[in-house]
Amino acid sequence: MGTDFRSVIRSDGTMHFEHETGNARFDLSDDSMTQVLGSFGDMQSVVRPNGSIGIEQTVGNMRFNVDQGNFDQLL
Repeated sequence: MGTDFRSVIRSDGTMHFEHETGNARFDLSDDSMTQVLGSFGDMQSVVRPNGSIGIEQTVGNMRFNVDQGNFDQLL
């Protein structure tokens, strides 16, 4: 986790902008927030804006949403 701004391309081809600070990841395109609960290795537990809890794995510039079966490309 860092304090950075980045562009993200979702697996459906849409793009949005994020700002991550502390344990909060803000989607600047729709004003939603994902809370990053903790990490173990390259995996992290998250609480999504809809309240669901999921697991993400980040490998290089790819973030895989393990429980949803999709991915994000971090630019």
